[in-house]
Amino acid sequence: MSEFEHPIKDVTDSLLGWATQAELELAQRLNHPNVTIIGDLDLASDEVERIEKLYGIFLARQLAAGGNLAELTALSPALFLVTLTARAKKLVAADTFSREYLGGIGLNDLVSESQIDSILADKLAEYLTNMQVSAFDTDPVTVLCWHAGFVNTEIPQLLETIDTVAAKHDNPTIDDLELPHYFSGFHQVSPHAATLYQGVMALRDFTITHPQSWFDRDRKHLEPQLPIAIADAVAAELRERPVGTEDRAAAVGVANRELRPRLILDPVRKKVCLRLPEQRVPARGEITWRVSLEGSTTVYRTGRAWGDVTGYAESLDITLPRPVREVTVEDLSNHITWNVPVVNTNDPILLFNKRGGSVTDKKSLHHQRIRALIPAENRLVDVVHDMDIQPVSSFTIDGWDGWVCHNVILDGVDSLASLDAAATATQSDLKLLRVVDPRQRVTFRTPDEAIKHVTTLGGLKVHSQSLVAEFPPTPSGDTEIWHLSISAFGGAGLAGEEITQPEPLEVPAEGGVFHVLDPDAYDAPWVGEYLVRMRGPRNESFRHEFAIVEGMLAVTTYAGSSGSCRIPAGGGLSEATLIVKPGNKPFTVQPDKVHVSSQEAGADFVVSTEEGDSLPLRFNPPRLIFELPLLTEPPMWRASRMLLHPRMIDTEGTIRVRGAGELEDPKISVRNHHGQPVKTTKLTSRDGGITYVVPVSKLVSTTTVLSRGRIDLEWTDPSNNKRISVTLADVETTEPVAVTLDGGTLTVTGTEQQNLGVWVWPETAPWHPADTFPVVDGAVALPEEYVDAGNLIVQVHVRDPFTVLHTPVSPGPEATVLEQEGFFGTDDGVLGTLSAFISGSHDTIPTDPQVMPVLWDMLASGGHRPETIKAVRTVFQANPDASLRGLSQSLVKSAQQPGRFIETGLVRCRFTGTPGSEAMDADLHLAAWIGTLELLGQLDHLFGAEGYPDAAKPQVEEVKKQLAALAGDNILETLKTARDTTLDSACIDKTTVMLAGMDPAQQRFLLNQVFGEHIVPGAVLDDSSRLLAVFETFNQRDKLRELLGSENLIASAVTLLRTLRSSNKSLYALARIRFDKLDGVDTNAKENLWALAPVVSLVLALASRVSAHGLITSNKTLDAATAGWARLAEVVPDLVISDIVAADAIALAIAKPGIA
Repeated sequence: MSEFEHPIKDVTDSLLGWATQAELELAQRLNHPNVTIIGDLDLASDEVERIEKLYGIFLARQLAAGGNLAELTALSPALFLVTLTARAKKLVAADTFSREYLGGIGLNDLVSESQIDSILADKLAEYLTNMQVSAFDTDPVTVLCWHAGFVNTEIPQLLETIDTVAAKHDNPTIDDLELPHYFSGFHQVSPHAATLYQGVMALRDFTITHPQSWFDRDRKHLEPQLPIAIADAVAAELRERPVGTEDRAAAVGVANRELRPRLILDPVRKKVCLRLPEQRVPARGEITWRVSLEGSTTVYRTGRAWGDVTGYAESLDITLPRPVREVTVEDLSNHITWNVPVVNTNDPILLFNKRGGSVTDKKSLHHQRIRALIPAENRLVDVVHDMDIQPVSSFTIDGWDGWVCHNVILDGVDSLASLDAAATATQSDLKLLRVVDPRQRVTFRTPDEAIKHVTTLGGLKVHSQSLVAEFPPTPSGDTEIWHLSISAFGGAGLAGEEITQPEPLEVPAEGGVFHVLDPDAYDAPWVGEYLVRMRGPRNESFRHEFAIVEGMLAVTTYAGSSGSCRIPAGGGLSEATLIVKPGNKPFTVQPDKVHVSSQEAGADFVVSTEEGDSLPLRFNPPRLIFELPLLTEPPMWRASRMLLHPRMIDTEGTIRVRGAGELEDPKISVRNHHGQPVKTTKLTSRDGGITYVVPVSKLVSTTTVLSRGRIDLEWTDPSNNKRISVTLADVETTEPVAVTLDGGTLTVTGTEQQNLGVWVWPETAPWHPADTFPVVDGAVALPEEYVDAGNLIVQVHVRDPFTVLHTPVSPGPEATVLEQEGFFGTDDGVLGTLSAFISGSHDTIPTDPQVMPVLWDMLASGGHRPETIKAVRTVFQANPDASLRGLSQSLVKSAQQPGRFIETGLVRCRFTGTPGSEAMDADLHLAAWIGTLELLGQLDHLFGAEGYPDAAKPQVEEVKKQLAALAGDNILETLKTARDTTLDSACIDKTTVMLAGMDPAQQRFLLNQVFGEHIVPGAVLDDSSRLLAVFETFNQRDKLRELLGSENLIASAVTLLRTLRSSNKSLYALARIRFDKLDGVDTNAKENLWALAPVVSLVLALASRVSAHGLITSNKTLDAATAGWARLAEVVPDLVISDIVAADAIALAIAKPGIA
């Protein structure tokens, strides 16, 4: 009898461990009672692509080492079934299934189709039965298509059928429809088809409810939920071709505009930014955003650019000043909140495509060139081949100390991971591995630069040469037929007229390049703006917006000395002219010379052909813009000459200038009233010649103010080598303007300045954004909402006719308060009633959750009556859950939040954390520590006398998952054991105190050795975060010495320690850990007092949270310590708040054993 031979022939294969683990996990998931078909596994499309890629390489290696395919698939049936089903989902034709499968996983040169056919015929039913899913009694391909749930090519057919039937009667059921072939068969054999159909209908209905924003909204609440891959495929179809689209296979669909903020990389300025996207501008004229970075919320406003004709606000790029875990963004116009992930603590790598868009969330990369931002000590590795990936070039990112960005070409690379310098490929976490598969993506490329300063009225850049589609090698490894469709570009959310019927393209196996708009197809030039679609045989859909005037030649000239941009001249801007000429193919331009006068932003013109094509275009010549920092208003870009009072200049600010590219040798001068230069200094650029800057302090000392005269800018224009000088501002001593209010009319007197405007804020409604009104003939007629609406805060400003000034968030020091009766809004029990309270018309504060963020803002702004502050605190303590959530939604800076939390007494309140809406769930991420306390409150609320009720257990598991994401895995361990394991390592000891006595150079060297590895931001209770929080006391030791020496905090901590010892010995032992670590340190010496800060912080946190849960009573001691503790939180906020979070988990674990 021969010995058994193991199917694995290459035991050194780096993917053997991955295959073993993946097989085990997939088999367990397939055997779950809720899994009816393989498609129910809920694997995202890119996760399936990752499995296909790695499984294909694993099989190829084993086969090359002498393995047998049938034996290998028998050893890995779950992987085999998942990859087969993934290919069935992308079915082209039943008779080519095996060939497509082998091509998809890269085995077409090693395995024959007959081998796959044989395994499917002999073993498919057995494998399915063993996984406890239906084997279905039919041919293998049909079985696999049914297990996919939907074949991709049938999704458009199903949606089109639903549209047809729904037009006749509402809410058609699955039995009302003539279903596509495979889904029809599936419906006949399984009731699960009806569930999938209901999921499609729920998603379809959601798109009808929110036609403009559904794609960017959270859809987790829809019932029934579709598996991720199916939901993504249906959503992709409905996004491109909404409900009601006819002939979906041929239709190009509607153009899209994204609402979702996203990360981008700006390689020129070397910054990582959060991009707030273009949005349709509402009636108010601006889009308001709230952006929360590590708990600090900032308000931003975006609006239409000067001269805009699209109706959309400009996108805004907000620089991320340092690595953070996530950013929370709220779009107040569409009432959507997003959490934008940035750095994953367990996988510290950010990936960007060549256009700067983030692809970090992808598990399968479809790009051949990427930029990878990783910690400087890490390296990029192809784990599959155990090979370092050498970057082409590298650069650092502004503010991201300890990180480096690599330009990487992925040719010949199958996987990508960021590993610690000391780690080997075999030690890497293969779950974090990304695979590389450019075969999955068709790319569009423009062979020419866009024509400068010319756009369509829809906002598209205009090109003179055809768009090119580049096809990678085909996924099947065979020649494939794709279809090209072209429609007119109708604008966002609109379908344009179909220009051509779908044209078949024969794509060879090795890929190829095709002109989308074939220059040889017609004698006439291509003229138009188009939406192009490439549809693949598996229902792949790649689209591109593109505008072309074939052969167009354009030259821009400017009046005056500047040859690159418009500059201030003659009460306006220098005039500009565009001359357009055709190339080899004729077209006409009307007018033949496109002229922009000194007062205009741009000019329209039309290009047309004899064949009847016509394209309206917009010429927007660039202009010089500058930013002079003022004390009276936030920095704003301006384009026209300003008039300033000498004391208006902010001497601590920065002057910024932008032209249309490089400015050679730029200098800025302050001249006196005789025109003689008083001071001249150079401007420099840190972003590759986009922006030129100089601190005002280089022009004016901090002890003096600007002399009378003017501020001039001069530079050499590289386009004509001329030296250019323009005046940015005249400086004169002027009397302040006077503003009065009479009924509904504001009157502005005391100035002859032109182009005045006013910003108006209702004083009794500090949450209401300012409105901007022009001053006409010295007066402003106010809207009705401002009449008898309480006091108004009014600030006069000089408008700029050549740019758009965004309204400031808050008034400046020159603003005037105009008194009038009343309050803003109506007595609605919410914000209107709060306005009435602020005005003095009401005596009570409303307690609606909408009011809480505003109350926090009021406390933080200061200057309120003591009785108002007391009333606000009373409201907070009576409504702890709403108040806690309100703090995270407020504009209180993150470093100040812990102090306010303590000062108001909320730290001693018990939270129930009642679950809210999906928007409220998103708010958990605004401030991670607040979200963590809310989630702990939810567990507390759900855990009854007999533990968790069965009905609540799914919710409990979700809460635990959210807790781990927000606070780290340590918090779950603390809930189980009532111990904080970080206390043993995150502490001050004798060595640290000795470090304080060394010279600064030695300190920096030793601290870099300890903390150099902690550049990746972690969760609240991660080991690294706790360590950094404790060691912040070292950096703040001077302030802490003064604080602990003047406040009675140490005495309070000692008293509370005694209380803990008498009530709970384990709590006492925990509270002493940090003190015991100071063994050998003279803590009575004043110079060492700072080292007690972590001890005091932990004792106060434990006492407060166990008091909140009713385990001790020490109100008087805690009352006495509150003010000092709040001050401690202002000095070391991360230490204090992480101690509070840990203390709450410990208190819960003691009060409710078994809560975790």
